[in-house]
This record gives sequence, C-alpha cells and structure tokens, in this order.
Amino acid sequence: MPIKNLSDVRRLPRLGKISLGVKKTASSGKEYPSEVDYFIVPVKIQEVFGEQPKELRIMFPVENREVYFQQWYKCYGTNLLKCKGDGEKAFTWDEQGGGMIEIPCPCEKLEKKECRQIGILQFLMPDVPGAGVWQITTSSRNSIIDINSGIDFVKAIAGRAHMVPLLLKRESMEMQRVEEGKPKKSTHFTLKIDLDNEVSLRQLQRYGRITPETILLPPPDESKDDLLYPANGFKPAEEEEKSEEKKEAPPDPIQTKEAEEKKKAKEKNAFEKAELVKAGHNLEALLKEYQDLGGKIGKKQADRVGELRTKAEIEKAIAFFSLRKQALEKADGEIPF
Repeated sequence: MPIKNLSDVRRLPRLGKISLGVKKTASSGKEYPSEVDYFIVPVKIQEVFGEQPKELRIMFPVENREVYFQQWYKCYGTNLLKCKGDGEKAFTWDEQGGGMIEIPCPCEKLEKKECRQIGILQFLMPDVPGAGVWQITTSSRNSIIDINSGIDFVKAIAGRAHMVPLLLKRESMEMQRVEEGKPKKSTHFTLKIDLDNEVSLRQLQRYGRITPETILLPPPDESKDDLLYPANGFKPAEEEEKSEEKKEAPPDPIQTKEAEEKKKAKEKNAFEKAELVKAGHNLEALLKEYQDLGGKIGKKQADRVGELRTKAEIEKAIAFFSLRKQALEKADGEIPF
C-alpha cells in the first residue's frame, strides 16, 4: 500500500544554476562581484542559445509561485543561513541561548548590507536536453518586481503562468543615485518575463486551457552565493570612478585568419542549431493547437513529422498544418481578436 501524502509526491531534479555576474579583481587585489548583460550558462545551454544569451525560452512547471519563485530577506554567517524573513517577521539564530528566535523584519542588518532581498527562480527549458529544472538567484529589487509583474500579466491573459512558453530576458536599466552630494548614474541589467516571440495572445489563451500534470520542484538551493554577499564588499568607489573614465581598449590587431574562421564557423553552427530547435518548438506548438481544434493527424503524417531533420522540412510542415488549422478555425466560426 502507498503511504498517504508521501508516495504520491513527485520531485524534479535540479540540472544546474545560471549566474548573472562574475568576480573581478580591483587594483588593491581584492575581489568584488560585477554583473554582466547576459546569462552565464553551462555548455549544454550554450549549444542551444549561444555562449552569451540575453534571453532564454522557459516554462514554470507548477502553479504555486511560492514554490518556483521564493522571495526572502536572508542573512548568512560564514556559509550558513542565519536569518530568514518575509518583511514583517524573521527567524534568526540566537547567538546567546542557541536555537531560532523570532525578530522584526527587516532590521538594521539590511542597511549594513549584511542582509539582502533574495529571489530564487526555478524553471524548465524545453529546448535544452535533460529532464529537470534550472535555477537563478538574484538580489536585485527591480528584477524581483519585474518577474512578479510579468507573471501577473501572463496569468491575467492565460489564467495561469505555469506550463506556457515564456521568455526570460536581461534588459538594461539606468539607475540614478546621490553619493556624497553628487549625482551618480549607473547601468544595471534586470530580469524580465515576456511572451515568446512566436506566441500570440490568442495562442497564450489556448495554452491556458490545457491542463498540465502536477509535479513538485526540488527545494531551492539556499547555499550562500558569494556574488551577492561578497567578503570584501562590492565594487570599490575608486574602481568605479576609474571604470567610468576608462576608455574601451582597442581590439588586438594580431589575429590569425585561422582563429577568425573557427570563431565564425562556431557562431554559424550555434545559430543554425538554435534556429532548428526554434522551428521544431514552433511546429510542436502548432500541432498541439491543431489537435485542440479537433484536427486529426494520421499515422503516416505522424511518422513523417518524426522523420523531419532540417529547418526547411520543418518549415514546410508548419506551412501545411497552418493552412489546415486556418480551415478549422474558419469552419468553427472563430472571430479573431
């Protein structure tokens, strides 16, 4: 006999983490974190989206946002999580008596930058090989706001945000602040949720009518991220001033023809592979819509679709099923938006 509330629980494995920044070294020799305008991804993701992608095609596998996008105030010791709060109350480690105690949240540690607002986003990437979820951790207030806003927008149209095709983007945002009485301007790169370029509002509504299977995400990895809690602090002020004044170095004129050809061939191969994957993704979505409208796919057609190997072949199939889908829509009397 199965164990109630245990044997029916399912959990997806975590395939890896995606980073938003790198560590740099100041002239003093100290390391500090620095954000970049692209996603730092493993090789298997690079093979689909390129070496420095600025957008990723994703899906959220569950309905509960508190599961796939946890948001907390967090304070760490050397490596262990010492305090975790929701903006009203927090549970922190009692240094004197031991154990966890409840305190108001946030506290003075937030102003001292010992505590940070942390968002942990977990999602599927249907185009990337492997069954499981990927994770991104951010401490950006604007990224947390923009992700929540994007999720609410999708839910307003489709009725839900999980198991629908979406884009996760990095977009630049200029920030202004006053430091020592002087205005300062800097550029940061936030995370945003957007619709897939190939998905219309009507298609999004249809995705919302498809009932997804219920699964659970793995518990988020809450280990300390040194990019968000740097031991030596963030970028030194003198380094920031130098970086603003520093001009971009001219490219190295000494480049062999062989190195340039290899680079171009690699970029071309990555682009062609990404286009092929994208075309397959579009055909899969089209076939699902066609069947939702009552369209039938015979055995010979299904076998033929399974044998498609080139982008040209896939595009021909898309054109064929698009015409058949339009005929069904016209027969059904569907009125366009």
